[in-house]
Amino acid sequence: MSTSYTKKEGDILEIQHVEANNLDADAQRLHDLGYKQEFDREISLFVQAGFGFSTMAVLSSWIVGFGPSISAGGPSSLFWGWLVVSPFVMCIALSMAEIISSYPLAGGVYSWSLLLSNKKWGPFMSWINGYAYLIGLVAVVITLAWTSSQFIFAISNTLNVTQIDSQGPYVGLYIALIVMGTLYNLLGIKFSACLNKFMVVWVFIGSLVIIIGVPALASTHNSAKWVFTEFINNTGYENNGMVFLIGLLQAGWALVGYECGAQIVEGTKNAATTAPRGIIICVIGAIIQGFVLIISTLFSIQDVDELLNSSMPSATFFLQSTNNPSVTAFFLVILLITQIGSLCNSILATAHVAWAMSRDGCLPFSGFLYKLSGKNKIAANCLIMQLIICIIIILPSLGSTVYWEAIMSAAVISINVSYGIPLLCRLIWVRNNMPKGPFSLGKFGLPLNFISVVWVCFFGVVLCFPSVDPVDPETMNWASLMIGAVMLFSIFFWFTSGRHKYGAQFKQQNMQSST
Repeated sequence: MSTSYTKKEGDILEIQHVEANNLDADAQRLHDLGYKQEFDREISLFVQAGFGFSTMAVLSSWIVGFGPSISAGGPSSLFWGWLVVSPFVMCIALSMAEIISSYPLAGGVYSWSLLLSNKKWGPFMSWINGYAYLIGLVAVVITLAWTSSQFIFAISNTLNVTQIDSQGPYVGLYIALIVMGTLYNLLGIKFSACLNKFMVVWVFIGSLVIIIGVPALASTHNSAKWVFTEFINNTGYENNGMVFLIGLLQAGWALVGYECGAQIVEGTKNAATTAPRGIIICVIGAIIQGFVLIISTLFSIQDVDELLNSSMPSATFFLQSTNNPSVTAFFLVILLITQIGSLCNSILATAHVAWAMSRDGCLPFSGFLYKLSGKNKIAANCLIMQLIICIIIILPSLGSTVYWEAIMSAAVISINVSYGIPLLCRLIWVRNNMPKGPFSLGKFGLPLNFISVVWVCFFGVVLCFPSVDPVDPETMNWASLMIGAVMLFSIFFWFTSGRHKYGAQFKQQNMQSST
């Protein structure tokens, strides 16, 4: 016997029991949700947790942006901001863990938005969230490839007299990294599993080397009073509370990506139990890792003004602390490999979301994108399409760095919005009637969902703030405009095509299941 989810009275998902039909538990659960097993089940708990942990890449993601973030609150904002953001991230992670235990689908937040809504609104909520999430993931891939290229040039500039600072070489290296990540993922999920086993070990050892090594090599150390209470405001805003909120963006950027384990869940063994555990393990590990990293870094800063004025703050920080170009390059190599691992995972996650949306006919050319290639069952068409889009999107950055900064902001905003939509759907339409998987929060489920939704709404507004005042075309936060344009396209596409094809498809499925 296994669990089947069908629409019943009140349009709420309820549980029925059906025969296993000679399918194993994972394949049967997919069958009950209206899908067939298409990926081989090769992912263990270690790889599932490692995939999310490596995708978050707190070690490199936090260090790459902490230099400029010092201007928005200083060291105290970086430290206390992490403590403020972490509990809310944990609430979202726990809420997602409960949902993925019930609905272990590769579409992740996109699929959950459908299943946690009613028949009238489900297709629309899923459609909108799918596009928001896909935008966010593509922006994350672009950001990771770009910052990886920054690390490579930082290593080169640290070791050589000739400095490279023009935009053209960055774009060229960015494209090479995207191509490399795509080619690697064309090898299949089994190779991705090998990568993540390696990345967990690499990040653990690399974190220890940097966290212990940098303070040990630093000639001077800051006082505890400076680390925990020093407040710096170079933003132009007079309200320090506003400045502190802007400073939260650093923690917000580093603590995303933990949901990406959902994108490989249909290739995970015992997914309903393994996937939620993987999310919780990777988030707890990332929070602890970031907390220790922040303390180590803040005590080791030598010259704040030099960091703020540096074009490569991470390299400047290591060079300040160690006073040794070779050791600086060594630390940057640790960060580079960490970031490339995150890039490869994000490319795979984005392709699998696109594949899941194509499976439901949600994207243009869905028939082409839905096909899996080779005996390893790879979403090759989605990977290639993603590669082309990422290359096209980055080209305007040759004319303006503001465009690049908007992409980075768009990544965080879109991802956070997509986190909140399925949780909001549950609060509106399902509440306590959601089918329970092996992992359940019990009576704490709804309160944690509510806290998560409130935080996502609040943080979404904060993410749209310009980082400095007064605002001009160079300092304006254009991310909301970019996201708005794409969302308007998705809504237009919904009314012209989606509601007739995508919406009608699920309406027909619901009619069939009710009979």
